[in-house]
Amino acid sequence: MNPKERAQHLRRVVNDDAFKDLMAGVKEVQNAVFLDSSATIEEIQKAHHVIQGVAWIERYIISVLDAEKVYDKKQT
Repeated sequence: MNPKERAQHLRRVVNDDAFKDLMAGVKEVQNAVFLDSSATIEEIQKAHHVIQGVAWIERYIISVLDAEKVYDKKQT
C-alpha cells in the first residue's frame, strides 16, 4: 500500500464519529484519574501510560498524513 492509500484509509478511520468518541472517552476517563484525589500511585501511573499510548497513536496518524504529503510532492 502506498502512502496515499494508507493515508486515505487512516483518514476514514480518524473522521469516523465512533473513533472520535473512543479517543475522547479514553482521554476523559484517564484525565479523571489525575483529578481524583483518592487515586493511587499505581492508578495514576496506569493512566499516564494510557495517555502516552493515545499520544503515540495521534503522532502515528500525523506521520502517515505527512508521508502522504511528501509522496504527493514527489509525484509532481
